[in-house]
This record gives sequence, C-alpha cells and structure tokens, in this order.
Amino acid sequence: MARAWYLVQSKPRNEMRALENLVRQGYETYLPLMEVERLQRGKLLKKMEPLFPRYLFLHLEEGNDNWGPIRSTMGVAGLVRFGQAYAVVSDDVLEAVRVRTQDVKKALFTPGDSIRVVSGPLLGLEGVFDITDGEQRSFVLLEFMQKQQRVSVSTADLRAGL
Repeated sequence: MARAWYLVQSKPRNEMRALENLVRQGYETYLPLMEVERLQRGKLLKKMEPLFPRYLFLHLEEGNDNWGPIRSTMGVAGLVRFGQAYAVVSDDVLEAVRVRTQDVKKALFTPGDSIRVVSGPLLGLEGVFDITDGEQRSFVLLEFMQKQQRVSVSTADLRAGL
C-alpha cells in the first residue's frame, strides 16, 4: 500500500512535544523549522521556530484508519481534515518545503543594502537596510524630513533598491 504525508495539528506551542512523542511511538514525522532573530532584553537572539506554527507532517500508509494513537499523543490536538477526509500532502509539496527551509538561513537583505519601500504607509521611500527585527519586520534607515531616520517596517514591503 502507498504511503502518504498527513497534516497534524499540535496544541499551541507544543510542536516539539508532539514531534518527540510521535517519533517515540515509531512514526515518521517532519517539522519544518526556520531560523528567526528576536530582540530580547536588548540582545538579538537567533533561534529555530516552526515554519508553520502548530502544524507538522506525519508519514503513514494511505488509508490508515487507526487514528486513535495519533490523536491521543501528548502535544497533538488532532489531524487536519477537509470534511470526512484527512488532509494529504503530496511528496512534491513536502520536497519544496524541505528545499525552502534549507535556504531559509540566507537573509533577504544584508546591512547596508539599498532598499525601496513598495507598499504600506512609507510607499516610494528609498533607504538603507539596517537589521531584521523578528521574522516579519526590519529596521531600515530612511531619508525623512532632511534627516536619516531608523524606522521599523514590514519586510514584505521592501525590495532591493536600484
């Protein structure tokens, strides 16, 4: 019988507990992680966090109907379903996730890069990338009111300057 990847939802902030307990029971699992930088007490700390908070992948025989041990695993909230069918993730999608998480350590911008704000309230402004601020925001230096200002903006709003 063919094997398939299923989507498991963990309890809040219990991805690692769910992963460890599923592995301990002999299941093949995958939890994609990414490196994020957090500012804590004035220090920039790097740590690994789940790419998809509260979700991990489980490799099982397709058509498996013994879900009890999985659902009762500590850290697991349940399996993701669409109607009566459990969510199956194709090998191609999982391979794409694996490739992307291997490249995640490469930063989009490095300090000193020229940037342009392409959306949001600062649309059209150009400046210099300073540093990342968590996983979704960055500090940039923008020429604003005849002075260079350090501003926090959404990283998604930035593009490399020309």
